[in-house]
Amino acid sequence: MKTAKKIASIMNPIKPLGMSQRPFGKKRRRAKQRQGAMLVLICVMIFAFLVTVAFSVDIAYMNLVKSELRSATDAAAKATAETLSRSQDINLATAKGKEIALENKVANKPLQLADNDFVFGRSALTNTGAFDFTQGGRPINSVRVNGQRMNGSLSGNVRLFFGRIFNVPTFQVQEFSTATFIQRDIVLVVDRSGSMLDFNKFNDLRSAVAIFTQILTDSPVDERVGLASYSTTETEDVQLTENLALINTAMARMPVAGFTNISGGIDAGGRVMFQGQSRDYVERTMIVLTDGLQNVGRPARFAAADQVARGTTIHSITFGADADQASMREVATIGNGRYFHANNGAQLRQVFTDIALTLSTIITE
Repeated sequence: MKTAKKIASIMNPIKPLGMSQRPFGKKRRRAKQRQGAMLVLICVMIFAFLVTVAFSVDIAYMNLVKSELRSATDAAAKATAETLSRSQDINLATAKGKEIALENKVANKPLQLADNDFVFGRSALTNTGAFDFTQGGRPINSVRVNGQRMNGSLSGNVRLFFGRIFNVPTFQVQEFSTATFIQRDIVLVVDRSGSMLDFNKFNDLRSAVAIFTQILTDSPVDERVGLASYSTTETEDVQLTENLALINTAMARMPVAGFTNISGGIDAGGRVMFQGQSRDYVERTMIVLTDGLQNVGRPARFAAADQVARGTTIHSITFGADADQASMREVATIGNGRYFHANNGAQLRQVFTDIALTLSTIITE
């Protein structure tokens, strides 16, 4: 018996005092509980992150759609005002505005406008320098366009990517734009230096100016046009006039020779602009053309800055491969205008056409 007990004792050793399997089991359970809680926290954080990303994507998309709608509405308003200025026909103007709107996509869908999205009236310049629009005002010189992606509009609302997560599957956006055709005083500043005889460039200029004056003549808007020119020295060739045939006559008689004094031409254009009578409701625009590099007088940018300080907008044109494009681009930037380049006569005629068609309209709201 003693021997059996001894063998049993060896096979089943007595556990040391104070040692137990139960404490180790509790620790394992607690570790598993902590791991489970951490997993839940990680899941919550991942969900919150995904929600934030989804929300950010939709916010960015909404801002993009708003920007697209603004551009489309501006384009429709300007096209409507331009057509109205030429035709004095509200129906034709509205049709043109609809056509241009359809050429612009908002949220990947062409913008559709209804007749009642176009409101015609009059804009007048206030003492604060802003334009005040009056619906139905006479004589009509403005149109206000209501561009919308709203419930019930022709284009409808805009669907969001993740909005359904927040129970907001769509959003609505609306933009108003008012375009006005107004009176302008315009001064052409042309290059008559000797290089303009090369490749028949001056004859191309004469034909481009003739197209320009014809478009303005056909417009019902009252523009006055003046002419200045430059070579080594500058001249004031035609003071501001509504008789635009005088511009073409002066161009036909203009001598061509000498160096290139662009700044002198801008100065002469400024004198033509401000020798006329004071007009309270007028936009002042100067169009400066050159085919070469300035080699007489101060830099053109200084002359441009002088005219801008007097309230004149300056557009610049370079003609031919030898023109100083960098300098004339700078002139347009200083003048808050647009820069154009033409390589040949056909392109020059198109440039003057484009300028003439857009001069009589501006976005006033």
